[in-house]
Amino acid sequence: MSDTPDKNPDSAVPPIPDFAKDGSFRNNVESVSSAEFPRGFWRQVDYALQHPEEISESLRRDDQSWKIVRILFVISLFMAAIYGAIMGATNLLQGSEMPYGAKAGLIAITALKVPVLFLLTLIIVVFPIYVSNAFVGTRLSFGQISGFLMTACTVTTVTLASMATVSLFFALTSTSYHFIKLLHVMMFAYAGATGLTYLQNALRTTARRLGRPAPGGVFVIWLALYMFVGTQLAWVLRPFVGSPGEPFQVFRPRSGNFYESVLQSVGAFLKSID
Repeated sequence: MSDTPDKNPDSAVPPIPDFAKDGSFRNNVESVSSAEFPRGFWRQVDYALQHPEEISESLRRDDQSWKIVRILFVISLFMAAIYGAIMGATNLLQGSEMPYGAKAGLIAITALKVPVLFLLTLIIVVFPIYVSNAFVGTRLSFGQISGFLMTACTVTTVTLASMATVSLFFALTSTSYHFIKLLHVMMFAYAGATGLTYLQNALRTTARRLGRPAPGGVFVIWLALYMFVGTQLAWVLRPFVGSPGEPFQVFRPRSGNFYESVLQSVGAFLKSID
């Protein structure tokens, strides 16, 4: 028997589109291995950031999807809690008249609210996204969709936690409530855009590797759904920072909406500059 490799072109391995770290696609003959999370929380956080290809490949194969979801769930909880604590500490750092016990309570409650905000938003949107993904032909399983959404949530919360020092710096150096409020809105918008960009690239890559159509225009609908559910839920769960001069509150009465409040803060901040 000859040791010469088979020259039949049909036996050649076709290039497989692979998810590159910069969000582009590259043709890689070598297949991507499944994710293998190391032991240790911070090592798992680093693995989630450094190995998006392996995580996407595990979800594509539906290989230990729920194990990945559990690991990313814990990471998301912890990272969101870090930023939530910084948000709650804003009132304390700016020296408001709220009693210290109430300020400490606000820090603890906000550290709990931010993880609840992210996870409830994910729970609300996962079912319509799962059903609609069948309509566009992607046909990912519920575990796969949950895994991709949880991965995007992890990217979002880790990005948000990484900006905690920036928020802390401005809380220490500014006394403008409206500025701090708008700063947090921008931080959430930046982190959310990062997570959703990852989700779009991962779904597109997975669809190509499965030989199925990638979600195109429907992804815009998913984005709008996630955004509106998240902002409305944030409005229901407020306060996160605590307005100066107001007493300690776990929840505020329902009035107005998130976008009206942001526009009012923009106007108040610009007026303070004038």
